[in-house]
Amino acid sequence: MNTQNANDNIAVVRRLYDARGNPEIIRQVLAPDVRWEVVEGFPYSDVYIGLKGVSDFFTRLFSDFEDWRTEPSEFFETGDHVIAIGAYSAKAKATGKTFKARFAHVWTMRDGVIARLQQVADTVQLSRALESDARG
Repeated sequence: MNTQNANDNIAVVRRLYDARGNPEIIRQVLAPDVRWEVVEGFPYSDVYIGLKGVSDFFTRLFSDFEDWRTEPSEFFETGDHVIAIGAYSAKAKATGKTFKARFAHVWTMRDGVIARLQQVADTVQLSRALESDARG
């Protein structure tokens, strides 16, 4: 039975990644009071609460980047947690620079939906993409 729960939890997290921002799917897989923790050093790092908070985060992020991809390559499960490891890639609108940065996401599940994200990422890669090359 535990294995089935694990597969269900991973399936929910995969649905979020596969949604690519589709608001209907996001509403189905995130708890209304979701806690979205964006690591310090990442653009717009903060703790966002609820669906509106998550939406605000992505609106801000996508104002700076285009062609954003979040591509998990491995999933691990333990209890009510799903860990995903993968890479972000995108292009900074201001500079035209592209980047690829590794990430680890720890998802906390509650009653079949995502209640919390703890995000860790190689923030240096994003910073480099946002930096202008115009140095005196």
